[in-house]
Amino acid sequence: MHRNPYLIFLGATLFDLILAIVILSLFATVYPDRFRTVLWQEGGTKGWNSDPHQRVYDYANYRKSPPIPLIWDESCTLCNLCIAIVTLFIWLVRFSIMSFSKQALDFYATITVNALYDILLAGLWIYSACLQDLGDFSDPKHISLRPWYLERECSEVSPSTRYGCELMRCSYGISVFAA
Repeated sequence: MHRNPYLIFLGATLFDLILAIVILSLFATVYPDRFRTVLWQEGGTKGWNSDPHQRVYDYANYRKSPPIPLIWDESCTLCNLCIAIVTLFIWLVRFSIMSFSKQALDFYATITVNALYDILLAGLWIYSACLQDLGDFSDPKHISLRPWYLERECSEVSPSTRYGCELMRCSYGISVFAA
C-alpha cells in the first residue's frame, strides 16, 4: 500500500499546530508572576527551598542577599515563553514550506529542512526542561535539588497554591514531551 507523503506531513503538521498552541497558551498563562513567587513562598514557608521573605529581612538589615535562584527568576518563565513563541513561528514556516513544496520544491529538501527544525526545537525544549528542573541552592539550610512541586504532591500545599503547582508540573511535563 502506497501512502501519500504529503498526507503524512499534513497530519504531523496538524499535530504540531495543536501542540504549539497548547504550549503557547500554557506558558503565556504561567509567564506573568501569578504562580512563581507564590510557589517560592510556599516552599520557603514549608522549608522545602529558600525563603523569599529572608531577602526582605536581608535588605532591611543591609545584608547582601544571594542572587535569586534561576528557577524562581522571571527570566526562566520568559525563556520558556520565548521558546513557545519560536515553536509556533517554526510551525508557520514549516506549513509555508509544505504548502510551497507541493508546487516547486524537492520533497527531500522539505524533509531536510524539517529535520533541521526538529533538531533546533529538540535543543530548545531540552534546554527548557533542564531550566525548569533547576534547584534552589541560595540558602544552605534549605537546599532544593529540584523545584518542590516536581518532587512533592500538590495536595501537600494550601488550596490557593494547588492550581499553580499543577500548572507548573504540567508545563514541565509538556516541555519534556516536546523535547
